[in-house]
Formats: sequence, structure tokens, C-alpha cells
Amino acid sequence: MAAASAATVEFGPQILWLDKELLQVLAAGNKVLLEELLRGEGGTHPPRTNGQVAISFHGTSEPAARRGTSRLLGVTSNGSTALHVVASHGHAELAALICERAPSLAATRNRSLGTPLHCASKAGHRDVAACLLRVMDQATPRSRNLTGATALHEAVRHGHVEVVDLLMTTDPWLASVTTNGGVSPLYMAFRSLNSVNFNCKPEIAQEILNWPEGPSLLTRADSSGRTPLHFAVIYGRLDTVKLFLGGDAASPRLTSISDSDGSYPVHAAAMFGRTKIIDELVKKCPNYYELVDDKGRNLLHIAVESEQEMVVRHICGNDMFAMLLNATDYDGNTPLHLAVKQGYPRIFGLLLGTRGVDMCIMNKDGHTARDISCCASTLEHGRLRYFLLFVGSRNQATRWELGAPVDTATAPTISPSTLDLVTGRRPTAVVRSLRRRGG
Repeated sequence: MAAASAATVEFGPQILWLDKELLQVLAAGNKVLLEELLRGEGGTHPPRTNGQVAISFHGTSEPAARRGTSRLLGVTSNGSTALHVVASHGHAELAALICERAPSLAATRNRSLGTPLHCASKAGHRDVAACLLRVMDQATPRSRNLTGATALHEAVRHGHVEVVDLLMTTDPWLASVTTNGGVSPLYMAFRSLNSVNFNCKPEIAQEILNWPEGPSLLTRADSSGRTPLHFAVIYGRLDTVKLFLGGDAASPRLTSISDSDGSYPVHAAAMFGRTKIIDELVKKCPNYYELVDDKGRNLLHIAVESEQEMVVRHICGNDMFAMLLNATDYDGNTPLHLAVKQGYPRIFGLLLGTRGVDMCIMNKDGHTARDISCCASTLEHGRLRYFLLFVGSRNQATRWELGAPVDTATAPTISPSTLDLVTGRRPTAVVRSLRRRGG
């Protein structure tokens, strides 16, 4: 590649502004008019000073004082040069013309320290990016803006696969450059996802992973300890999760990385209701579902607290997860304790109707699930308390302060229709199941 000096915009006492006429031509992409402007009298290449493009003069800054190529010396209010402008608009022919007349502008930075390559990559203009790369030296594509992002970060963030492919082909080591916050391009591919901006594409992840050192990026975490796998799980990208876990040797290593809260990817799947991803993770790593976070919670605890009914239903209906039903966290709470504490009727009903759930386990405070229901005074907790009583749950004998014991002989009758409102199941089936368990 032809050399282009690493340049920065120099803002001095007087700044040369791009004149209005030139800006209109650049924005419109009119090559003919630009050539006419650059053929003006006194056209010269922009002067260079110690590797910088000198665009800040102490003399006159009137457009009339500049002719020909010297008109390219100006900047916009945010410090962008003519090349920044055409790169943002995607005018490849104009970019080639400016690079021919003033190649040093290819490395010039604006006030955000972004180069024209940053602009082209952000906007997804591959042809412009290719033109710029031809006149930049090898170090310049790795230039970082104020946030530490490279052109590759911008292409990944905005989902431009063709630009990612071009940059990775030109300089594979771009994938290893991180932002000021330590964010790699692969991590950014998933961190940037949200309901408004869903730009991540599997092709981008695959492109980065094809780089020899690409797989090592999967284990890099951000300040919260989350890896790209965490974010692929959170945003429900099953295809990408399968891509990351493609190598059998890599699966246990990737899935065993927890974030700063001690949560593993399987816990993130439970929290966000990703049932299919839970199955994929468990398929790749048997017994993975037994992992607990730094509070001792397994994936069923987390699904209950997050009110993820489908995950709870999936776990309750699969014998493989039977050991989770009565597991206790570090406070001694079972999933049933948490369901009662949170007051989630439908999830409570799912657990109550699952064979094997023990209703009489006490937590560290000596409370059973019914004890917890006695501590709350809401109507919902009252209903849960009577349902627990109905199926044979009990208070701890000495927990008199939680409420007077209720005599089963005088307890209110619970109609099938009322129970159905809680469990979401057919009334007769639920009553039959609960009476069997209650003795």
C-alpha cells in the first residue's frame, strides 16, 4: 500500500473551513464539478508538516484565497475533511480523486479522532474503504478513535459484513485490537444488540472466528465479566451459540466462564427464557445445569425469580432436571420458597403440581414455603398459603410468631375454579394430583 502519513487535524487560532460550494459538491457526489473546482488556479497538494496535514493557518481563511487542490485543506465544524465527507456518503469515485490529489488526507483525524476509514466502515461503504486502504500505510487501519474503536469495531457494530470481510482480509490483526474498555470486535458484535438495533449477523462472527487467533476472543470478557457467549445467549441467538460451541474441546471452557455476579451462560439463558439454548448448552456439557451462581442459585431458582414460566415448565417436565426441584441456595431457599416469596401464582402452581417437590424443606431461617406465605399479607400470598395447607404443607412447629396454625378441618374450601386460576391447568387434574400428594 502506498504510504500515507498518520495525521491529525490541527486546530489553531484560525481554521480553514470547507466552503459551502465544495461541501455541496462533496455531498452530492458530483465528480465533474469537483474536478472543475480542483483545476482552479494555484492548485497544489496540501502541505505536510511533521507527519501532520496542516489545515490550521494563522493567515487568511477566506475561500477566495484558496484555489485548486488547496480547497481540500478545509474542515467542517467537527473537524472532518473533504475525504471524511465523501467517505460518509459513499462516493467512491470522489474518494479516489481526493486520494490521488491529497493522499495524506486518508490518515487525517477529525475531532473524534476518527479517520475517513472509520466513516466508511460505519456507513458500510466497502468500495470507499477499499480505496482508502490502498493509500494508507499498514499501521493506519488500526487507528483508534476517542473511544478506542477501530474501523473494524465500527463495521461490526453496524453489521456491515462486506466491510468486515475487507478489513479482516487486509489486516487480520485488527480483530485483536480492543477499545479503551477492553472490548474486542467479536464481543462488540453481541454487546451492541438491543430491541432497536439488532445488527449482529452470524456471518460477522464467523468471519472473525476464521482468523487463526479468533477463537481466543471468545474467552475475553468485559468489565462485567460477560463474554460473547453470554450475549449470544441473552439475545437468544441459538445459531451463534451453536457456532461458538462448535468445537467439542472449546465447549466446557467457554461455558465455565462466569460474570462478575457468578452467573454462567446457562443462568443467563434461564433469566431471559431461552429454553432451546438451555438444551443446547446441556447437550454440549452434560451436568452443566447443576452449576450455581455466587448466591448458590441454580437455573431453576433463577427462572423462578425471573418469572420465566416456560423455563420452569420445561424443567418441571423433564426428569433430567429432577435434582434441581428441591435444591437450596446459600440461604437455604428452594425454588418453591422463592415462588411463594415472589408471589408468582402460575409458577407456584407449576412447582406445586410437580411430583417430587418437597413442601416441608426449611431454609436457614427455619421457614418452610408456607411460613414465608404467612409473613406476607397480600391477597395473593394468602391464596398461596391456603393452597399449601390444602396439599399438606405445614408450619415449622415453633414458628408461632408467623401466624396462628390453621386447622385443616376449618380451613376454607378451595374450589377447582379458584385453583385453576393459580395453576393454569385443568382443575380436576390438579385437584386429583394435589390430593394424591397431600395424603
